[in-house]
Amino acid sequence: MADQYSANLLPKTMSRNALELVFPAAAMLLVCSLVVLFLTGTGLQPGLTFSDESSADKSEQMNDTTQAFASAESDSLDTATVQFSLQDLEAAAAGDALFKNNCAQCHAINDVVVGPALAGLTQRRAQPWVVKWVQNSSKMVASGDEYAVKIFNEYQKQQMPSFALTEEQIGQIIKYIEVEGSKGMIRETFAVAD
Repeated sequence: MADQYSANLLPKTMSRNALELVFPAAAMLLVCSLVVLFLTGTGLQPGLTFSDESSADKSEQMNDTTQAFASAESDSLDTATVQFSLQDLEAAAAGDALFKNNCAQCHAINDVVVGPALAGLTQRRAQPWVVKWVQNSSKMVASGDEYAVKIFNEYQKQQMPSFALTEEQIGQIIKYIEVEGSKGMIRETFAVAD
């Protein structure tokens, strides 16, 4: 009698255990599928896309996709398509270690630490300006460069040290900042969509 009871209980126990294992995997697969669908719909292929579309086309494409995903009562998402070439991604990978060894003590991508958050850096200043700033910010402040003086004053006149980095190395750090900043933008997009 006890063996018969155990035999009847065993399939129920096994099926419950199987569900406990399968359900999280199925849920994760569903989430991943939705992320791929969203990224594909916005023009962001998983792993980031490569394109030469104009900004107007990108903006129009994002607005169409945004409206498709947004419900009638929610606000539409206001994001831009993020695109990087393979060369950009390779430079960003090299810039990762450079950033961590030289910049991370005072800067973060999306948060103010000692110095400003660096996301959107290339929208604020052109790369040649950033190279000069990183190599010798004191000289730029002393020369009266308007933006250099503004940053210096805004961050309690904290002197940024000069770095003996090449223009190429600084370019790699900038690419790293751009790629990491775009990840933050994608995270914000999903947070707004939820």
